[in-house]
Amino acid sequence: MFQTGLHIALQSIASDWLTWLMRQVTALGYHEIIILIVVAVVFGLGLRQGFLLFQIVFWTSTLSGMAKQHFGLPRPFFADSRVACLEPSWNTSGSFLARGGRGFFDLPAREVIDAFRLKRISFGFPSGHTSSAIAIWGGLAVVFRKRWLAWLAPLMIALIAFSRLYLGVHFLADILGGALLGGLVLLAAWLLWRRDGRRAEIFAAMAGTLSPLLRRAAYLCFLFGLPLLLAAFSLVSMTFTGLYVGMNAAYLLLTRKGLPDDAGSLPVRLARVLLGGVIFSLLAAGLRQIVVLVPALAGAPWGRFLVAVLSTFLSFWLAMELYLRLGLYRRPAAG
Repeated sequence: MFQTGLHIALQSIASDWLTWLMRQVTALGYHEIIILIVVAVVFGLGLRQGFLLFQIVFWTSTLSGMAKQHFGLPRPFFADSRVACLEPSWNTSGSFLARGGRGFFDLPAREVIDAFRLKRISFGFPSGHTSSAIAIWGGLAVVFRKRWLAWLAPLMIALIAFSRLYLGVHFLADILGGALLGGLVLLAAWLLWRRDGRRAEIFAAMAGTLSPLLRRAAYLCFLFGLPLLLAAFSLVSMTFTGLYVGMNAAYLLLTRKGLPDDAGSLPVRLARVLLGGVIFSLLAAGLRQIVVLVPALAGAPWGRFLVAVLSTFLSFWLAMELYLRLGLYRRPAAG
């Protein structure tokens, strides 16, 4: 699974147009694009579904990042110089030749693993692109429960996974590991939220109406306490944790007031998505400039966390207030 023969075979049919196509496909698996999709779902399709989708995306990404740091395994182009890294902006310098796994279940050579860990490049196992593809496309199928999404999801996941092999940045083992991790998170989400009553529990917990108190506390710990604990031990990105906590905090306050009705024409939905993106971009840029002026926060991990929390929370809160005033959302409905 850590052999490079598959990559060499795939790249033997490489062409400019195919490489261009695979780069476009693989771009769909980067966090920036996935967050844009989540934002589009939140403001354009459904506040509740978007919130649930973001939970799947965050925890999949978090577990994938933790697994990468734990295993610390190299990428194909580093283990075998015959494998070209067809994705730009990678530091691919290395002098190893055919040092991937000898057998199907063997790891790359120990000296390759040790040298790669010194390079400070993102580790390969498991594939974050594959797990994220399952989170976003499989997550869409789970939260919306549409048959066409259930058919589209495997296709998108397979394409993104294939692009990582073709571009020479992941072993087959990385793809299978990412698929297993993403699949387990998605399965947990499906088991938890396949019934409307269970979906309503998380919003009832944020609204303060879920009983018993212990179950409400467990939900709130999951939404706020656990991610902060992981960030404190540097197990997850401060910026990504800030986005998650900020979003959850905004939803908590809005849920207590009552989430608005999602109804709206296509132009209205597009306006909500575009305005939300503009508000977030302006606030994030402004807050980053303010943090730079505070010596104690500039460059500090908790400074990045603070910017992410405030940017997400204020963007979401201000956007909702603006939308209500402009009539882009109906006034909050009961529950």
